[in-house]
Amino acid sequence: MSFIVSDPVAWLSSIRLHGVLEEIGLSIIIASAVGYVAHRLKQPIILAYLLAGCLLGEKLGVGLLKNPESIELISEIGLVLLLFVIGLELDLTKIMVSGRQLLVAGLGQFVVCVALGLGFFGLWGLSPSQDWLAVLYLSLLASLSSTAIVVKLLYDKFELDTLPGRLTLGILVFQDVWAILILAFQPNFQDPRIAIIGSTVLKGVVLFVVGFFVSKYLLRFVFESVAKSPEMVVTLSIGWCAAVAGVAQALGLSKEMGGLVAGFAISNFPYGIHVSAKVLPLRDFFLTLFFISLGIKIPTLEPRLVPALGGLVLFVVLSRFLSVYPLLSVAGSGRRTCFITSLNLSQVSEFSLVIAALGVNYKHINDDVMTLVLYALAITSVVSSYTIKYSQPLFVLYDRALNRIGWRQKGTEAPEVAAAGHGQHSIVLLGFHRAARAFVESLSRAGSPLLKELLVVDFNPEVLSEMRARNVAAIFGDIGSPDTLLHVHLDQARVILSTIPDMLLKGTSNLQLARVCRSLSPNARIVSVADSGAQIQDLIDAGADDVILPYDLHGDRLAEMVQTLGSEQKFDHARN
Repeated sequence: MSFIVSDPVAWLSSIRLHGVLEEIGLSIIIASAVGYVAHRLKQPIILAYLLAGCLLGEKLGVGLLKNPESIELISEIGLVLLLFVIGLELDLTKIMVSGRQLLVAGLGQFVVCVALGLGFFGLWGLSPSQDWLAVLYLSLLASLSSTAIVVKLLYDKFELDTLPGRLTLGILVFQDVWAILILAFQPNFQDPRIAIIGSTVLKGVVLFVVGFFVSKYLLRFVFESVAKSPEMVVTLSIGWCAAVAGVAQALGLSKEMGGLVAGFAISNFPYGIHVSAKVLPLRDFFLTLFFISLGIKIPTLEPRLVPALGGLVLFVVLSRFLSVYPLLSVAGSGRRTCFITSLNLSQVSEFSLVIAALGVNYKHINDDVMTLVLYALAITSVVSSYTIKYSQPLFVLYDRALNRIGWRQKGTEAPEVAAAGHGQHSIVLLGFHRAARAFVESLSRAGSPLLKELLVVDFNPEVLSEMRARNVAAIFGDIGSPDTLLHVHLDQARVILSTIPDMLLKGTSNLQLARVCRSLSPNARIVSVADSGAQIQDLIDAGADDVILPYDLHGDRLAEMVQTLGSEQKFDHARN
């Protein structure tokens, strides 16, 4: 019996998987394999998922999936969860206090880019179908930048806390708001009558107001009643998201907008970080399927579209320097901040893919526009992975070039680096039990300033209330979840304390906590508790710097007290 396959492609094409689970399983396997290669090559993971979809589809691949529509249907959940998480993390207060530079650039960048796009794509004929809707879509889609790609790259470079990093993130938040407005108006792009637009705005306002009041006067009490069960908090959150998304669809709005409203409505709850941390893996799973489904749709790039693709990529880069750079400059930013912030934002957003996909479904645009956006995302993402990595050397070249032509900057702008400190909460207390309570009470009695640097992570709402009464920072979260620890910025901690015995921990252990804490915060001093002497070396090997044996401490304290008492009795006896 021969196992030699003469035509591997034909053999792979002959394999037809039946059933949604099998097709999802194959999609994830291929995406994981391609994603691993992309990770090793330090390429954006989204590109890997798109490539996996290309390999699985019939247009560019071998057509292993029989019913790709089923994956596309399920992947829509990822879009709703994406907007839900954005809503959870949307903090309008921070936006309003971020300064003049952010407000000017955040409000103006999108408007200026769209105006430039209307002229560029309209007058110079880069719209494949030459109709006004295609020009509008290209202008809108090319004006949004990638939050996922930029945040990941800046995080890897430790530049999120620099001035260009903060401005970049702020502008991305503004872009998310603009994108939500696009989603709200998108169904009516073909018939943009004032009455229809007004009705859409009114429905959006009603959805937001009702969602806010329901969350404030009903959901708050429901969440508090199940707060001691972190799993139920997450389940209720996802159920709330599904309910609001359903109401939004019934009102004629997008499900994605419903997800955003649902997240924003409960963003002020103390459970926000916990919910975000738990939902992120679920969101990422469905978004993986979403990008795979987009990859399946990618057709062969026809030669006639190459000039339009080149023009689109060129516009994305130039439009950032023609919008972000002058706006920041007018607002008072220096040359380096203007240049690096513009460079950071020079790519197409994954949000643009969402809007483009919906545009195809609404029959506003044809597949040519979708193809251009897909290829532009791939190209600009790869380019950004290098330009952001080498942003400082690129700025030095740019600055020298301007100086040579006589355009010198007035004054100096020192290069910024990531904040060297460990943040306001440099001491993180994982869980709050008897030892932790004694520790906090000891600091309180001594009036220690360390209380201001302390952050308590626990899922007991009574603990959160008690900490607030003591003016100690506290966050609702499951310490057994690495995503929760990541969201509380454990990497900025100077000291990490894990004081709950293993017998009281749920879903984790001090050994696992030590490993996770060391991976997330390589430079922190980790103090862990052990139930027995046999665990000490294992905890040290896992990353703990200090290991405490509570019973040994009790014994030492008792021995000290008895010895002191014995000495006093001997002294009294000798005196008598």
